[in-house]
Amino acid sequence: MEKKEIAQLKLDATKPTTFNLKLLRDWVIWQFPKKRVSGYFGAVHPPLAKHGWLPAVIHLDKNEAQIHGHVSETFDTPELAADYLAANNKK
Repeated sequence: MEKKEIAQLKLDATKPTTFNLKLLRDWVIWQFPKKRVSGYFGAVHPPLAKHGWLPAVIHLDKNEAQIHGHVSETFDTPELAADYLAANNKK
């Protein structure tokens, strides 16, 4: 499995990676995600000054985030990252 590391977290480079929200304690988790059938279209930002936002599906009931670190780009705003997931109908 191909991995890439962002802020000491290893993400799958080919598909979304699921993390417990406790592991993201140093990351910014967007506070206004968009409701979907299961969970929320959201975004996370690593504790790196010049890094962009990553799309993420947030499952509050499971206390986890499915980070889409495999996408080819990061986003300037959390809204754009969440919109990417919604537009691409990521489940």
